Amino acid sequence: MHDYGTRLIHHNGSYDNARTLHVVDSHTCGQTTRVIMDSGENLVGLSPTAARDHFRTQADWVRRMAVLEPRGHRSMFAAALIAPSAAGEPFGIVFMDANGYPDMCGHATIGVVTTLCELALIPSIDLGTDGHFQLPLLTPVGTLAIEVEIKDGRCQAVSFQIPQAYYIGSVEVDTGHGKKTTVEIAYGGQYYGFVESDSVGLSVQPDLIDELIEKAKFIRQELGRTSTLSDPLTGVVPSVGNIVWIDEPRAEGADGLNVPVSGAHSFDRSPCGTATCARMAVRVAKGLLKVGDDFVNESIMGTHYRGRIVKEERKDGSTYLVPRVTGSAWITALSQLVVSKYDPLGNGFLIGGGKAVV
Repeated sequence: MHDYGTRLIHHNGSYDNARTLHVVDSHTCGQTTRVIMDSGENLVGLSPTAARDHFRTQADWVRRMAVLEPRGHRSMFAAALIAPSAAGEPFGIVFMDANGYPDMCGHATIGVVTTLCELALIPSIDLGTDGHFQLPLLTPVGTLAIEVEIKDGRCQAVSFQIPQAYYIGSVEVDTGHGKKTTVEIAYGGQYYGFVESDSVGLSVQPDLIDELIEKAKFIRQELGRTSTLSDPLTGVVPSVGNIVWIDEPRAEGADGLNVPVSGAHSFDRSPCGTATCARMAVRVAKGLLKVGDDFVNESIMGTHYRGRIVKEERKDGSTYLVPRVTGSAWITALSQLVVSKYDPLGNGFLIGGGKAVV
């Protein structure tokens, strides 16, 4: 392979001392993850929360360069690696999207672990040996328990468990035109509001995504204006940026169908890992799911995650769950992102589909 990156950096004065990012792109059941292999920032010894705060306050250029146009798009998602502080220690990650720095992302977790495995960066995992392997992964929400299935020389599937998911409650909101609908609010690593798509005269299908995004904007505003439901752990009324449209599944064997729409007006092509965790919390609260049951969640693209509740605990009148989600990812590109010192848009921008970033 020609090393065009080295040729560009060393033979073109426009790129002297250029900011560069080495990235590996993948998709998890349709949703992109851009793994930032080396941001150039000194993250050694930092926890994921400390590293996240460092990026947010001192190095937001990394997120903008990796996620925004012209190198990314509104639905682009990135994860910056924190290398192990010593041999045998786990990797950490910081999640990034067009809206900022989410605490947790399921599809990106699957994409990161797949990338690390298929680049042979986890010493305990050998692609030549079929089997199931366990490892920890450090994130802003805590240490995730990861299981990797290796089969036929590749990372066949990745499962993750988050520390907790829980149901918060339901709120009735206006849909416009004098009608109301119910929003079920739950936490699964992020806060989600679940709404039946047929309550606004729509269904979850690709041809209707623009209408679903626009309707989600209205529901989000109404929810923020009217909801008084507080998080049972914090006592604070959460800001619910993610509206998840739910529908009857179409694929044989699927138990649910959804498409999440974020506060940045992007949508998830995958079933969304954290939304699947939160959706299971709603179903447990409604008596539709119990510990040990599988929940197969279908995406707007027809891809699937398999969820399961592995543990349930009641405390102070609320039910807290440990959910597990399994999915697969595929590497799509190995790239070096660069910014010319003469590029007037080098810091990234975002136009169309929502609030502009310039």
